[in-house]
Amino acid sequence: MKGRIYLEHDFLGIIEITEETNGISGIYFLDKKQKEEIPSKEVIKCKKELEEYFEKKRTTFTINIDFKSGTEFQRACWKAMYKIPYGKTISYSEEAQSINNPKAVRAVGGANSKNPISIIIP
Repeated sequence: MKGRIYLEHDFLGIIEITEETNGISGIYFLDKKQKEEIPSKEVIKCKKELEEYFEKKRTTFTINIDFKSGTEFQRACWKAMYKIPYGKTISYSEEAQSINNPKAVRAVGGANSKNPISIIIP
């Protein structure tokens, strides 16, 4: 792991933001903080953008995301979710079609449940 930082939210609790080589790799909800790593500029930027999002001042994110974790199929699903505009929803069926695998509706739901970058990838 390249960096780690924490954000405390009144309703959501402790949010851990982690980074790998190519960008943000995880946003997790924790019960308590772990040891912070030296935060990089990208992790600090992500924390700031999340704070702005919670304050309703931001609807898009400009951070780099590291899609190295997960299977190839999961990454395809997460990338498709990342393209969904703020305030819009799509069905698993629509997402499966967007990744050229229209019969994988249930698998899309399973992949989405393992999304490591919640909030930013809805």
